[in-house]
Amino acid sequence: MKLDMKQRHTLARMDDKNRREKVDLARDMIYNRNFVVNSKHVEALLKEESLVPTAVSARQYHLSLPNLKAYVEF
Repeated sequence: MKLDMKQRHTLARMDDKNRREKVDLARDMIYNRNFVVNSKHVEALLKEESLVPTAVSARQYHLSLPNLKAYVEF
């Protein structure tokens, strides 16, 4: 379990501009251009990194993360 928690920290994906732009574009395609979620266009954009077209605010993301230091010695 300690290894799992450590890997959760070390292998965590980091949000960056490129990732947000892909998600924003996918959401635009779905909500404004009426593409279906599993269309070849949306899949081509998100599949390589296994992204999902879900927007999460920084506050929600921060609140959902566990306090890893409580579980793992670094």
